[in-house]
Amino acid sequence: MPRVMRIVFLRHGQTDWNAAHRIQGGVSEIDLNEDGVRQACAAAEGIARAGLRFDRVYTSPYRRAMHTAEIACARIGGRPVVDARIREIGFGEYEGTPYLEGGFCDDNIRAAFENPPAYVPRGGEGFGQVLGRVGDFLYNELKPLEGSCDSVLVVSHGGVLHAVVSHVLGLDLAHFWDGRQRNCCVHVVEVSGGSFSLVGRGLDPASPDFRVH
Repeated sequence: MPRVMRIVFLRHGQTDWNAAHRIQGGVSEIDLNEDGVRQACAAAEGIARAGLRFDRVYTSPYRRAMHTAEIACARIGGRPVVDARIREIGFGEYEGTPYLEGGFCDDNIRAAFENPPAYVPRGGEGFGQVLGRVGDFLYNELKPLEGSCDSVLVVSHGGVLHAVVSHVLGLDLAHFWDGRQRNCCVHVVEVSGGSFSLVGRGLDPASPDFRVH
């Protein structure tokens, strides 16, 4: 059988801004709260319990992701490599504003989450820019590892995980936010013959049933 490379994408643990439903985006220094640390520890334990080991570990440069990666590596080994291409979507002037239903500060940022093609960035990034840099990471960083790595861990953000799914499944922008992604959830992607396939989505690594086949 051909050799298959597995990539595990792990979203960071909860922050106070997650709990308060505030847009974090490109605010880089927000760290995990106590619940987020517990989530990251439970995820790391579940990943270890599932027998997963990684040839490489990548992390976003933002503190909430780096802390999650540090917790994971303390349990399963490895040293995180920081890569700015997997940082969270920058929302510019909207960072810090609420995102609950009825809580958006204007119709433009509501469109970012409800009708992405209509969104106009204000001091942040457009979805095309985000998809471009995440695609560059997938195809120019991870894809060349096939044949030399069996398993890779990538610790990043909700928006980045949605961008990964969009690339792998070929989704159009209107479906960018399809599917729920809780803090410390896992997506699993396999690479074989240069092709990416999504084999696990929104998995809970802290669950006693967590398995990656």
